[in-house]
Amino acid sequence: MCGFAAAINWPEAAATVGQLIEGLRHRGDVTDPLVQVAPYTVLCTRRLRIVDSERAIQPQVSCDDRLIVSFNGQIYNHAILRDEMIALGVRFQTESDTEVLVNALSVWGPQALERLSGMYAFVAVDIDSGGFLAARDPFGIKPLYVIQSGAGFLFCSEMKPLLDTVADGDVMMLPPGYALTATRCVPFQSAIHQPRGRRYPSDPATLDALLSEAVRTHLPPGLPVATLFSGGIDSTLIAHYARKFLPDSPGYFVGGETAPDYPFAAEYAAQTGYDLRFVEFEPESDAVFARIRDAVVTSESFEPNLIRGALCSLAAAERMRRDGFRIALCGEGADELFCGYPLLKLPFLDGNAQGEPIRDECLGLMHRVSLQRVDRCSMHYQIETRVPFLDPTVAEYALGLDAAALVRMQNGIPVGKVALRDLYDLYPESLPSAIRSRAKVLFDVGSGLKDTVWKARFNDEISDRAFCDGQKEFARFSIQSKEELYYLRQLSQVIDVDRVPHLQDRAWILSPIDRYAERLKAYAS
Repeated sequence: MCGFAAAINWPEAAATVGQLIEGLRHRGDVTDPLVQVAPYTVLCTRRLRIVDSERAIQPQVSCDDRLIVSFNGQIYNHAILRDEMIALGVRFQTESDTEVLVNALSVWGPQALERLSGMYAFVAVDIDSGGFLAARDPFGIKPLYVIQSGAGFLFCSEMKPLLDTVADGDVMMLPPGYALTATRCVPFQSAIHQPRGRRYPSDPATLDALLSEAVRTHLPPGLPVATLFSGGIDSTLIAHYARKFLPDSPGYFVGGETAPDYPFAAEYAAQTGYDLRFVEFEPESDAVFARIRDAVVTSESFEPNLIRGALCSLAAAERMRRDGFRIALCGEGADELFCGYPLLKLPFLDGNAQGEPIRDECLGLMHRVSLQRVDRCSMHYQIETRVPFLDPTVAEYALGLDAAALVRMQNGIPVGKVALRDLYDLYPESLPSAIRSRAKVLFDVGSGLKDTVWKARFNDEISDRAFCDGQKEFARFSIQSKEELYYLRQLSQVIDVDRVPHLQDRAWILSPIDRYAERLKAYAS
């Protein structure tokens, strides 16, 4: 896990990449050597040392000396791919997944992307021809941004260093599941296939095995691992499976004893002897409100759903780092895949054909909201946070379930995540029934942030007249609330938001959901 920068056919490439890396210092604990592949092509990495920490220096070169790669992320099946390539005669010098990646690209070409299971963003350069391939994992767990100027490309793991370093040009985001060359940007076939056609019912034993194995592969050998724990259905399952392999692995709960999530988290800890650690968070305090600027700048966004959660995520990551952790697990992706949100439950009650387009949109927006929050907030404190629910085996299983295996009516209320709730019946001694039956609560709300109180702070900060003026000033950003305007003003003071086109393309669901509006209101009340 790290951050990297790459210049392809870029004037003053070495100086430019060096400046970009300075802007990524928080993402790692060592800066690897800057490598000049050609006069105007340079790669460099700020690396968080985890896998083969002493020898996994980036960039890595393929065994045939043809390709060179800078990489951010983790390839979870790197050992399997390594064995395949050793059988083909490939020689390895390290145990790093970066070396596996560069050799896989050398052996199989772009088709290697079909074999990868992991979270990743990388730039690979052909040393002889100067051609390059950049790619990003199918869900967009890891970020990658680029500025193009003529035949030149400048890549970086975050937006702000690009904007601070280069005076002109828009910062573009490489979409999840896409590969970029000098002439094309196209989606690639990945390890995640989204089946369409016949659906199947849930099988708890199958999902139990898949999720257990996904968590196992996400645990690094020889390092302690923490879990971001709320006492919700998803994080409790992650903690449960992680403790099968690392019994002493602790959980970090953001909030105090008055937080809505607390009784559930405390029950799991009492029932199983879980090492539950509390992260101080008083959402109505001036101290938390004062951290908004940190949350906005760190997450490079002004989306309210992201910023609210970022306040909690930053607090958790800071404490984990202080306690000596480098690796954490979280439950992101479960709500989108298994229908935890009301916006997904109601369409799926009407069948797969109605629910799938909306779920596809939710999954497609994760890289702009929850996954961006996870990456930026954890890496800000040099924590690598991994997301087992987005393992290809688990994702593909969820995407193949029939609507009835995802959502059911219970006491007149639509209940989502049925397949995950059924796992609780397999472990009644360690998975409390109270958690199995609980309703979805957003991370920040579960930590104690009250919507009415939070919005009142922005009403105090921004008058109605100032809000109207702000909507006009930032008309291209479609500002809907004083809260959004407050965040956007904070962001615009730090970066040139006009040079980031995707910020204007809001992270909103575009599918027609008006027909569910009244039912959503009814269930919410």
